[in-house]
Amino acid sequence: MVESTPLDSLHSLRTHLARQPVVTIELGGRRIELVSRHGLFSARALDEGTALLLRELESLPPLSRVLDLGCGYGAIGLTLATCWPSSRIDLVDTDIRAVDAAAENIARHRLSNASVTLSDGVRGLRHFSGAYDLVVSNLPAQAGNDALDQLLLDTHDALSSGGLLVVVAVNGLRRYLQRRLGIIFGTQQVGKVHQGRRHTVLEVVKSD
Repeated sequence: MVESTPLDSLHSLRTHLARQPVVTIELGGRRIELVSRHGLFSARALDEGTALLLRELESLPPLSRVLDLGCGYGAIGLTLATCWPSSRIDLVDTDIRAVDAAAENIARHRLSNASVTLSDGVRGLRHFSGAYDLVVSNLPAQAGNDALDQLLLDTHDALSSGGLLVVVAVNGLRRYLQRRLGIIFGTQQVGKVHQGRRHTVLEVVKSD
């Protein structure tokens, strides 16, 4: 006789899938629980790269206008919105499931300083050019060079003069990103802020 499992009926399967994953994030003495979606990147737990990036952002003072590019369910942008209530946080993603999850989290936590937009890069945002003091992103490792280059160009165009870009990527992309950021931002001063076991955080300032 085969022992039944909790998912052996259609009803139990539907019930299981209706329960969306929840990820708990703690930063700067604050805690936020974010609802994710099945199949999204790092849907059930905070990934190593995002955790590394958030630890670096914790040392920054609150900045007025922030863009989270490729936001997913909001792990970076909504954590900042919680910790920096006086800041304005815009989130964008190309995945409608990610945007739905981020919108749900904004509503659940009543984050009046955050909004999310379905957009391919920054092109879906109004008046994005030169608008942001900080752009953050966990860069997708499998996107390909052309897609990464477009994302980096988007960040350059979105930043104000003196604005800061902070990104995290797998270690295998570090040298490529340093070269590209040097070309796009016109500087060789691309900082390797922190290198973890599998990820590196890079930052660069947009000069005048």
